[in-house]
Amino acid sequence: MAFAGKPDKGPLEKKVFIHRAKPDNPVKPSKPDVKGKEWYKYSGIHWDSDDLSVTYTVDTYGSELDQLDAFNIIVASFETWDYETETEVFGLGSDTYDSHLTAGELDYVNAVVWGNYPTSGVIAVTYFWYYPSTGELVDVDTMFDTDYTWSISDDGIAGTMDLQNIATHEFGHWLVLDDLYNRPTRTQTMYGYSTYGETIKRTLESGDIAGLEAIYGE
Repeated sequence: MAFAGKPDKGPLEKKVFIHRAKPDNPVKPSKPDVKGKEWYKYSGIHWDSDDLSVTYTVDTYGSELDQLDAFNIIVASFETWDYETETEVFGLGSDTYDSHLTAGELDYVNAVVWGNYPTSGVIAVTYFWYYPSTGELVDVDTMFDTDYTWSISDDGIAGTMDLQNIATHEFGHWLVLDDLYNRPTRTQTMYGYSTYGETIKRTLESGDIAGLEAIYGE
């Protein structure tokens, strides 16, 4: 899908990352040919390095969580990535409620929202728009699916999706790190499947950090 962009940079294109619940028998792709290196995948798309401090707006409507608690977890999940590099990619976030923000529509507002994805088994979706001519990002949205019960806790709660766990993974997509599906990457934050009560993705592992540093420096 393409949108009209600025004339000097050409049209915009849209990309979608879909984060699914782990199936009973997940597909097991073949192992990569190169061994002994950090695990990450990067598409080459990026924020404008001359205009970092990416801002975002969080609308917690539909989450069934305390508004302030959920907002603080979102901020902490963004900061998990910023902590690992001297480059401050993410700037200030703003909090709103029932503002009718939507994900998946180009509006030049980087939004974090809750909503319903039409396909079952989808935990969260991240959308972004970029200029293919330069690789520059202009708009990113994440939607957490209301089919699931969301939770905030120290240790995870069975039968729920841990917000910090899923949010930290999704915000790796805001840095344009791709999902990983090879068996050796199951402990990485960017591993593409998640399960109820999981908390392992709250913190970054070696491949996640290597991918971040490859894009934005140490």
